[in-house]
Amino acid sequence: MKTTIYIEMFIGVLCWGCAQVPQVPTAELVEKMQIEFLLPSTYGVHIADIQSKAEDDLDPNWHELPETNVSLLPVGSTLWLSYAKEENGTFGTPKLQGYVVGTNANGYNTLYPCTSSTDNEGIQTINPNEIGSPLYLEAGTYKFKMISPAYPINSHLEIQVDNGMYFYATDGRYKETSAQPISIDINATGVQYIRLNPIISQVARFQFQITKGKGVHLLEPLDQGIEISGLQNIEEKETFNWCSEHISDTLEMRYGDKRAWVALPGSELQVNNNSTITGDIAVLPTFALDYSIAFLLNIAVNGVPTQYMTLLNSMTLKHAHSYNLKWEISMEDGQINVTTWQSQSWVTDVEPINSTAT
Repeated sequence: MKTTIYIEMFIGVLCWGCAQVPQVPTAELVEKMQIEFLLPSTYGVHIADIQSKAEDDLDPNWHELPETNVSLLPVGSTLWLSYAKEENGTFGTPKLQGYVVGTNANGYNTLYPCTSSTDNEGIQTINPNEIGSPLYLEAGTYKFKMISPAYPINSHLEIQVDNGMYFYATDGRYKETSAQPISIDINATGVQYIRLNPIISQVARFQFQITKGKGVHLLEPLDQGIEISGLQNIEEKETFNWCSEHISDTLEMRYGDKRAWVALPGSELQVNNNSTITGDIAVLPTFALDYSIAFLLNIAVNGVPTQYMTLLNSMTLKHAHSYNLKWEISMEDGQINVTTWQSQSWVTDVEPINSTAT
């Protein structure tokens, strides 16, 4: 059995004022700098393993990820950016700013600041279609962190997460994705441009391909699509504290029962002219060495609704990895046969998976 594993890292951030005309600082802003974030590239890497020690403090020198192909956050991507000022040797309470990726008059992707709204329970939501004010900061040293997409966020700047959600964040486990202190200095231009480190996927990905074999002329996904069980349990209010300075606040791969379930509906699967069915879905990091992860395929073979079950044993699903499963369905002497395989290579030519994020 072969296995193809991809590692995907995503970065983002270029920022300029959403307004089409540059804004001149008012009198009360003369001691502050307008902050613009240059959009660096998103890149994929291939590494043999990612390990971390949850009991240790953050150390940007733990792991170095090799640089490879680059890409950008696509137009329409949203993100939260937090910023915290250093005071007396420690960074204070982070504040929040929302952005959306758009294009300027020259066709380049750009980050626009956006407004946000807060409900009665303190949940803040980004308004990507409403122009926000540029970010102005006093002189000093700051740390900036990002998470994309900009899911609803609570008053502690935590995101509630679940299986099926793609998202990427600043990550202090790796030098290339960590938040580094940045000095803001007042100068005559009134504007300071900052390039931030990439953000990396915090979840794993299953990618599927179902092809027709001997005796099969038509494959169609049913409404139920592909159902996956045996995943990381979700507590009632599972949150991700992406602004934390401690490694233990990354998504925890817990031991114990794996009872969570998620489905990729048939409407979200793609079918080409050759009846090949493809799709992908995000799952939380899962320690399943002592459990089986089950896949239930709901598809019509030559117009006949059918179900197939596949089990994966002794698996550990790691963040920023893609686990690719392929099925070939054939029919011979009236019997339907399903062959399952994976590949076992590392691939550096990866594509962003933001297209499935909302």
